[in-house]
Amino acid sequence: MGSIDTSKAKRPTRGRVGGTDVDRAKRFRGRMPPSARRSVFIRQEILWPGREPPVNPNRTEIDDPAAMAEEFKALAREMGADDVGIAAIDPNLVFTQAGDFSHTTAIVFAIGMKYDVMADIGPDSQAEVHRVYHELDELGVRLAQRIASFGYSARMQPNEGDVPLPAMAYLAGLGELGKHGSMISPSLGSSFRLGAVTTDMPLVADGPKDFGIFEVCSKCQMCERFCPGEAIASEPQEVNGLTRWHIDTPACEPFFHKLYGCKICLMVCPFNAKGDFRDAFKALSKDLVKAKDAPGLLDLLVSRTDMKLDEFKDD
Repeated sequence: MGSIDTSKAKRPTRGRVGGTDVDRAKRFRGRMPPSARRSVFIRQEILWPGREPPVNPNRTEIDDPAAMAEEFKALAREMGADDVGIAAIDPNLVFTQAGDFSHTTAIVFAIGMKYDVMADIGPDSQAEVHRVYHELDELGVRLAQRIASFGYSARMQPNEGDVPLPAMAYLAGLGELGKHGSMISPSLGSSFRLGAVTTDMPLVADGPKDFGIFEVCSKCQMCERFCPGEAIASEPQEVNGLTRWHIDTPACEPFFHKLYGCKICLMVCPFNAKGDFRDAFKALSKDLVKAKDAPGLLDLLVSRTDMKLDEFKDD
């Protein structure tokens, strides 16, 4: 399923960051580890205000968009990206909050999370997520500045930005959407986060690629079996005009808040065994065999962390 028809897509509306339950989200933020809070501060107060740099009035004409695309992908890797691709932006996939959106291209990049840290589902995993988001936004600001120096508009896109990053990553050929609702990469499995820079600079897009991930997810039940909220559907659903894997957000959200951002579905994904994190996944797989199902895994995780689920006993 390397090609998805977006002709009937309807522009999505970005949900409330932090979830719909304001009180529970407040408690969730209140137990963030200090390093995560610092990362959030840097992102929101320092990086985001500069995410769209001023454009050089002396424009450099791009004679070879393909060569320029390769140059910027190489630059993103030099800046710390583990993978990078270029997407042609489908206007039907831009969030409604973005209004009239003139950018036509997105440079999409991924940075891997430390799998063993991400997989413990405790406070260290939350710190790791925000460390990676900080690096992605910092990389994106620097990349946007380079594009602007050529005389083209550019905007760093955080995970709260104008475009859904998984859709852009799919269009850039970085992977496919997994049954758990997140992107799966052939090299990074599910243990990574995404960033992007959108621009009007002419660049040749890489386009979607079929890695066979959809077919594997159709037969695999790992994330379904271990999801504590039973939020993962066994079949694709039509959402905003697209037939795709979809997560029941209201069922997922309570456990997202309880479990430091959860990530259980990302942790158990067998694609982690095929890429850069295969050795760490092998160690974890022994725990999955012992746990057998979601309640068993939840008991194991609680015994290894300070999650204090009684703070959320009203959920």
